[in-house]
This record gives sequence, structure tokens and C-alpha cells, in this order.
Amino acid sequence: MTRMLVFLMLTAASALLSFANAAENGQTCPEPTNLSIVSKSSGSIAFDWSDCMGGCNQYLVKYYRVDDDFRSQVFTVGNSDISFSGLPAGTYDFSFAIDCGSATGGWIVIEDVIIN
Repeated sequence: MTRMLVFLMLTAASALLSFANAAENGQTCPEPTNLSIVSKSSGSIAFDWSDCMGGCNQYLVKYYRVDDDFRSQVFTVGNSDISFSGLPAGTYDFSFAIDCGSATGGWIVIEDVIIN
């Protein structure tokens, strides 16, 4: 039992060290920064965020409409902005990530956005 516990501890430590080394070498994909709603009106909304520097291929955006459990497709955009129109009224969660080719950064979520 002790040998197994030591093995698990060494394996976990090795995985954490590998992740730390990858991050130091710039091999992780960042999350979007300075994400904001730039406009919102009846049935529409627009977002903007800071451009990703180095290694970023494109941005991924999706939304979830809470009221009827609707999940959109994942939209792929090359610019650091996106707008949606023709949205039914309801409460939405919008999610944003960066695609770096071999990896995808963590998703940032703006929750409980009310569209009239």
C-alpha cells in the first residue's frame, strides 16, 4: 500500500512539474482577456476582447439560453469581437475561448445576460 501511495504521489508531482514546465515555455493556450459587452439592444448583443499575442489561431464563442436549455454551435472567429442578432428574449450565458492549434485555452463565461 505504501509503495502504491508513493508511486501516485510521484506521478502527480511529475504531472504538475510537466505542466509548470510547459507553461514556462509558453506551450499553454491563454484565456481571453478584457472581455466586455460593447452593445446590447432588443435581440442583439456585441462583445469585444483583447487580441491574443502569439500562437493564437482563432477565437471560439458559444452561448447557452437558460430559459429553454438551448445550446448554440461553437462559432469560430478570426477577430477579437463578435455580435449576435435575432436572439429570442431570455437569459443567456456566453462562453469564449482561444484556439491555439494544438490546444484550447480555458473558457471564460459571462453569465446571466438578459436579452429583451
